[in-house]
Amino acid sequence: MKNVLTFSLLAVATLFVSSVGAQEEAKKCEKCTANATSTVATTAPATQCSGEECAKGCCNGCPVTAAMAKLPKMTYRVGTEDLGCAESAAKLAKEKEAKLHFVVGKEVFEDKTEAYTSLVEQTESMVNEFVTPKTCSVSGTHTVAGKSCKCPVEAGKTAELVKTAIKDVKMTYAVGEKTCSCPNEAGSIAKTTGKEMTYVIGEEKTSCNMTARLTLAKAKYKAAVTAMVAAEKATAEASKTAAPAKEEAGT
Repeated sequence: MKNVLTFSLLAVATLFVSSVGAQEEAKKCEKCTANATSTVATTAPATQCSGEECAKGCCNGCPVTAAMAKLPKMTYRVGTEDLGCAESAAKLAKEKEAKLHFVVGKEVFEDKTEAYTSLVEQTESMVNEFVTPKTCSVSGTHTVAGKSCKCPVEAGKTAELVKTAIKDVKMTYAVGEKTCSCPNEAGSIAKTTGKEMTYVIGEEKTSCNMTARLTLAKAKYKAAVTAMVAAEKATAEASKTAAPAKEEAGT
């Protein structure tokens, strides 16, 4: 009886520790949401991706989340240590009385604004490269949205799919209650009314031009990737449906 009681107490203790650990992981997940730039989460691990993605259970398996993780991101360097969280990096720099550096790709900056500008430019460049159809003059391979093939017809369909996916991803402008699609018009209204111009991409709003550019690039990339994933899923399901039909016809 004593052994049974001891085992039960140990089991309860283990469950309690596991529960606390899970809660701590959830807190980490929420704390690091869009850590540095308040943009779409770009890391797949559950401790760093956005709370929304965690809630969907997409941290480790969602192909869209995995694709977003490939986009350029800003990390932070203190001495020889690299961190993904701005808050933790700032705290460490203060503790060590060391200089905080900002890293984007292979570039290292001392100035955060310069680093952020590089992040925007690198992201725009990557997204533009991703959605633009290319053909190798040597191999004749057509590539668009990460998919390569030899057939120009298939490549054309993929290119059209991507084009359709991103055509509605646009930036509009708001000044007070007035909205428009022309930045010059919005700028003129802002100057006349003295009100701030806001950049709008989908449901995202910002008064910062650089943040707007970054958000727009990521939105286009996500739309293209989502369309590709949906198309591949539809093709796979069609193949599964067609297979039994062929087998039945063969019999």
